[in-house]
Amino acid sequence: MQNLTRHLISLDMLCLELADFDGQQTIDHLSDTKQEVTHSYLILLQQFYASLQKLSETASAYNNYQFAGAVAQSGSTIQFKNKRMLLVYLKLLGYIIEFYQLSHKILAIRDSHFDDHAEARLQLLYPRMIKAKAQFKTVVQALGKKDYQMFATSLALPLADWAWDVLRLD
Repeated sequence: MQNLTRHLISLDMLCLELADFDGQQTIDHLSDTKQEVTHSYLILLQQFYASLQKLSETASAYNNYQFAGAVAQSGSTIQFKNKRMLLVYLKLLGYIIEFYQLSHKILAIRDSHFDDHAEARLQLLYPRMIKAKAQFKTVVQALGKKDYQMFATSLALPLADWAWDVLRLD
């Protein structure tokens, strides 16, 4: 139980760090219409993902009842109903990280490495980015609005990209 509690505390601390990023810090305004998350925010998301994976590995030793009890006792800000919710969070966060990494690669190609083969690389990256967001939307739709809003709030996701209305799920 101590390892489980330790991982939950680690996630809570990362949630607080993510919450410290307000709209001005999280998003660099590249132009009037295009916005991109900062590298530090992406690193925090990756750290959160790694902590979530460790929690998932630790939680595999417990049944759902024990896991839910440990989460409730820990006083964690993230309340996982069961171990499946933990796996859903992992999937969603994986899609978000993939989306932002691909977005950064595309911007880097456009800004500095535009050569004869750049168009081909962009044609490979755009569909992967679109696929990551489409898979994300599918999982979010199955998750439901209330649970998704708890997820988005705990990770301080930029509303410009990840708000329920922006995803057009209604």
